[in-house]
Amino acid sequence: MSDVATSGESGAVPGEGAGAAGAALLKERRRQGLSLGDISRQLKLSVRQVEALERDDYSAYKGPVFVHGFIRNYAKLLGLDPEPLIRSTDLMLNPPVVPAAPQSEMEHSRLVRAQKRKDRLWPAAAVVFLVVIALSVYFGARRAPDAARSAPTVATGDRPVPVPKIASETKSGAGAKGRSEPRAEFDSTARPVAKPVAKAEAKRKEATVENVERQMPLGTGAAVVAGSPEHVTVRMIFEQDSWVEIKDRTGNTIFGQLNPAGSRRSASGEPPLSVVVGNAAGVRLFLGDRSIDLAPHTLVDVARLTLE
Repeated sequence: MSDVATSGESGAVPGEGAGAAGAALLKERRRQGLSLGDISRQLKLSVRQVEALERDDYSAYKGPVFVHGFIRNYAKLLGLDPEPLIRSTDLMLNPPVVPAAPQSEMEHSRLVRAQKRKDRLWPAAAVVFLVVIALSVYFGARRAPDAARSAPTVATGDRPVPVPKIASETKSGAGAKGRSEPRAEFDSTARPVAKPVAKAEAKRKEATVENVERQMPLGTGAAVVAGSPEHVTVRMIFEQDSWVEIKDRTGNTIFGQLNPAGSRRSASGEPPLSVVVGNAAGVRLFLGDRSIDLAPHTLVDVARLTLE
């Protein structure tokens, strides 16, 4: 099939520079006389995905695991060594950091002058700070006697309860002998205030909500109650780092993330479920209690399957 008839092949191809993986794949495909449709059918990808690989456009792929897998699969199909192409792609996605140029002498002198100005401001700021503290202590000491004369109140719950006033009453007579005995005077209008229980009830509700959130399944997308009659549960055990994406019957993504080795995840949704597993050799998949063999569904290291 002629390359002229296929879409996206007219004009210059972005990323067709020296060492670019997409340019090497495009050049070899054209040399072998293959069309985009031929590649998409053999790789089970769309034509747009193949074009994106040849343009070095990986914005549509969700992680380096997918990018490496597709480039390796494409290169093996054309008979190329995939490792140099993967390395060049990684260099393009994560370019080396170029050290900053040394500052000029003028820039250095400007920074030195600015630092000197800051050094001169510190003593003045310290003096102002000490003056403010001294004034606060002085005026606070003058207000202290006035505050001591006012009757203190003790806060209980949301309402203040007045502290009883201690009055000195001198008893007359032979037994008193001029001594003064304290007498407590209470305000007859003051009523005891019961401690509110609203705060304790709010704390109990927060603890209940926190326990429910801890029991929710991990993953992204809408939360689904596991075990419902119209849903199925997929469990995953990751022996190696792997990206997994799961979509339910309506096409909504109920799980999609990069999972570290040694972790376990689960997701529930309305079947049939569309599952894509990157680095499938390092993942054990279960539908309920039934183990799913990913080998028949794996191309290179990416598995695609549908679970009923």
